[in-house]
Amino acid sequence: MMTRGLLSALCLALLAVGTPGRPAMASHVQIDIVHHNGPREPPPELRQEQYSPRRGYIWDAGHHEWRHGRYSWRGGHYRRERRGYEWEGGRWDRHDDHYDWHRGQWRAHR
Repeated sequence: MMTRGLLSALCLALLAVGTPGRPAMASHVQIDIVHHNGPREPPPELRQEQYSPRRGYIWDAGHHEWRHGRYSWRGGHYRRERRGYEWEGGRWDRHDDHYDWHRGQWRAHR
């Protein structure tokens, strides 16, 4: 089974090589690693966080992470805005008999 680091390195190498007759181009690649042995119970309620709007930044709200067989809280933080993009926060989704975490990501404005 490929480790996350090896898989990331392989993807970056493929992007750097490009294709014959075409130069390599910068691109954004996101790989979601989904563990099918995730939690079977839903995450606890989100905590209320206090923050102040900051010019040039968005607030990425805190969430529960699954670590060492239990949920643990990870507090929110500011992210620098990206022109032409909007932030879509991470979320937990139920899949069959367990829950999967999908990381937040930047989405191009439509």
